[in-house]
Amino acid sequence: MNELVNSTMEKLAERDENLKDMVLAMKKEIEELNGELMIYKASLSNGILSSRPKQQAMDVPKPEK
Repeated sequence: MNELVNSTMEKLAERDENLKDMVLAMKKEIEELNGELMIYKASLSNGILSSRPKQQAMDVPKPEK
């Protein structure tokens, strides 16, 4: 019975370590994505990414019936 408990505890400890590694990897990825997002937001606010001219409204006459 003791062997079963020890084996289960070892498996759970290994899973715990794997989950911790996954969480750390995700946190690192989130930090990188947040950095990219800040760059894109700054670029948009400076108008770098909006290189196309804004559309202007035009008056179009309606056809006569």
